[in-house]
Amino acid sequence: LHTALYQTRGTAQAIVHLHSTHSVALSMLPEIDPRAALPPMTAYYLMKCGATALVPYYRPGDPAVADAIKGLAGKYSSVLLANHGPVVAGETLEAAVFATEELEETARLYLLLRGLNPRYLSPDQVADLVKVFGVQLPERGDYH
Repeated sequence: LHTALYQTRGTAQAIVHLHSTHSVALSMLPEIDPRAALPPMTAYYLMKCGATALVPYYRPGDPAVADAIKGLAGKYSSVLLANHGPVVAGETLEAAVFATEELEETARLYLLLRGLNPRYLSPDQVADLVKVFGVQLPERGDYH
């Protein structure tokens, strides 16, 4: 799992893997888009995580988890393992920890706001973050 993320994210120097409550809960919801597990809720989520992928459930230790990570082709630095938890790569350990914390807090926000029709960042606001802060997103069409 970790090796697959290092292999596909050339800039990764650290990886954080947790079983954090809100991220695990998010990974269990049926409506979650595997290409963008969270909508663009906050600037800081986008700046630290970009988009987050969701990979299907595999039992812990199953080599298929690494294959699923490799299948993302390095497009994501943050990945949710369904019914398991987040795996986040960073250029430093500090960056990976901060991104993991941001992912967990954004998952919490999503769960709190679920069903309330919240106002997410607009495509123009997302484009501005990409331009100004160099936010890395996978294929732009994949992100709402």
